[in-house]
Amino acid sequence: MKYSNNYLFLIGMRIVCYYPNWSLYRVTNIPILYPEEMNPPLCTHIHIAFALINPRTLKIEPTEKHDTHYTDVFNKPLYMRMHELKQRKSSLKLLVAVGGWTAGSEAFNNILINSTTRTIFIRHTKEFLHQWKFDGIDLDWEFPGDIERGAMNNSREQFNILIKEMHESFHNDSNPFLLTAAVSADPTKIDRGYVVSDFCHYLDYVSVMTYDYHGAWDNVTGINAPLYGRNSLEDDDDDDDDDDDDDGRWKNVNSSIHHWLSKGCSANKLNLGLAMYGRSFILANDSNSVSVGTETIGGGLAGPYTKENGTLAYFEICQKLRVFNWTRVFDTDVQAPYAYSSSSLNSFDRQWVGYDDLQSVTVKVLYAKTLELGGVMVWSLDQDDYTGLFCGQGEFPFVRRIHDILFSSNKHNQQESFNTTKATTYSTQQKTSFIPTRPFTSKRLKLTLTPIQTLPKLKIFNGSVKHNSAFYLLFIVWVFFLIQ
Repeated sequence: MKYSNNYLFLIGMRIVCYYPNWSLYRVTNIPILYPEEMNPPLCTHIHIAFALINPRTLKIEPTEKHDTHYTDVFNKPLYMRMHELKQRKSSLKLLVAVGGWTAGSEAFNNILINSTTRTIFIRHTKEFLHQWKFDGIDLDWEFPGDIERGAMNNSREQFNILIKEMHESFHNDSNPFLLTAAVSADPTKIDRGYVVSDFCHYLDYVSVMTYDYHGAWDNVTGINAPLYGRNSLEDDDDDDDDDDDDDGRWKNVNSSIHHWLSKGCSANKLNLGLAMYGRSFILANDSNSVSVGTETIGGGLAGPYTKENGTLAYFEICQKLRVFNWTRVFDTDVQAPYAYSSSSLNSFDRQWVGYDDLQSVTVKVLYAKTLELGGVMVWSLDQDDYTGLFCGQGEFPFVRRIHDILFSSNKHNQQESFNTTKATTYSTQQKTSFIPTRPFTSKRLKLTLTPIQTLPKLKIFNGSVKHNSAFYLLFIVWVFFLIQ
């Protein structure tokens, strides 16, 4: 049987889901997301975050006792409980993620000292993966080449050598391990930290952390992960100011993904990162504005479940919208929403959050499919509305929407996606239409969800659009959703 390229592209796409091992410690009045409560068919890969690398022995070590030991509280070790998911989905891949933001650079620096230290690390890594029956390892060094965060001067080149040697060693096994990495979305960090073409070649996939573009550190409100920049429609004559115009020039998903592509990373190796949380703020007392760019006095109040100032999980934002009547605004410029509290009793009631919801994530996943990226990555499963108690969209609505859109050539998934579309927003029930992108230029690429209109004229499928058949397929599928 022959299959079209589009079909093969769809069935090969990835949904990489991170599962943080510390989420089991949350003391809340809602169920904790244990592995048994997950829905494994929604993810193709699950990364358990995080293990650490001992900077002296260069061995991988678990960060929590319950990862590898029986405990009174959590009973069976987490790694063993995760592997039971494969009984329900044999194709599911489980990887251990090492590093993370708090890990710094010391251990990675020590690995890269010379060929002996690299060989020791690779041997220990393979022993660890065999012992716990992982399918591979995800390297989350934040970040090689970043001197300010402790990376050594030649870490870019040495990290590239390590990746090559790990790839060769992994593929010498009869059952090769997967080798992946989570990487920066900042073009400066990309250029300083990765030999991109080699890096992508030797890795099975690369997950770009296309979020945290804005947060409380900015002192003004900003959307966590805008698809497009606000000022990117300016004249090309302003190219000299590109580095100064953070919001419009690189602090957006579109810019970051195209930077990776322009440096030589194959599209099918890239996963577009999606955040299931928003960055929150407290608005300044003397401000009458609630728009993007409004002055703030710090990170927003911690959510009742995740308990982290400046951050709200997706399900916590749903609670703000549905129970506390926050106002939601969809910013069509950047294709993402923000929300704010309507109360003005005191300064701490003036809360604001920029985030992703089902409307914006639909646009982003269609964007990934249009560019024929390898898939998406989500941080993190425990921040979705996994109980279905908060958003009125069923269990795991965020990941389910991703799954439905990525694999929309399947008739069952088409119907399932349409059913969940009805709960996309709280203030409106608008239907949406899909407008594909054009090849990247310095102007903004518009991939939008807008109120339903007359179908666009066929001139949008002109000679400047790459792979017209793919665009037709996506367009027809999306129209099918609307007419059900």
